Amino acid sequence: MSAHGPPEVKAAPPASALGRFANSMEAVLRPFYTWLCYVAAAVLGLLILTILYSIIGRRFGAALPGSQEIIEQSLVIIVFGAMGLEHMGHEKMSVDVIARHLPKGVQMVIAPIIYIIAVAIIVIAVWQLVTWGVDMQDRGRTTMGVLGLPWYPFIYVAAFGMATLIPIWVARFLRSLDKAVKR
Repeated sequence: MSAHGPPEVKAAPPASALGRFANSMEAVLRPFYTWLCYVAAAVLGLLILTILYSIIGRRFGAALPGSQEIIEQSLVIIVFGAMGLEHMGHEKMSVDVIARHLPKGVQMVIAPIIYIIAVAIIVIAVWQLVTWGVDMQDRGRTTMGVLGLPWYPFIYVAAFGMATLIPIWVARFLRSLDKAVKR
């Protein structure tokens, strides 16, 4: 898998310990996230083969049983497996229409607040996914198709994928705090 391109604006190397720690945290996590992305890519390759088999098999009256369940659960693994690496590095999307028009000092104060709110939202989402997974595991819930796959492992995969975002947003919080303190 290729790394993301360079950020649009080259950032100055952080002078404080917060910025250096954020950079080192991402450097340590990048190989782990890359490995998760390789797993997601392998699942995608298997999914393509599964879909091809299902399409060709239907043509000859031997469709793959449970193909819908396989596709649905594979997509969970693909999306949540690649989530961490996709969000690592420079930001992909920013909705700062209002903040851009504020003075730089106010922007420096708002940025850490926004990042810590994002971390809190992700933590709550992970917590709720784990709670839901435990509930589905206790109830013995399965998919409604032919295979009857249990839901809870895929819910835990989603929780794990969301949890991989926490260190990334903590690093962004630390960088924004570093910029605010340097100011």
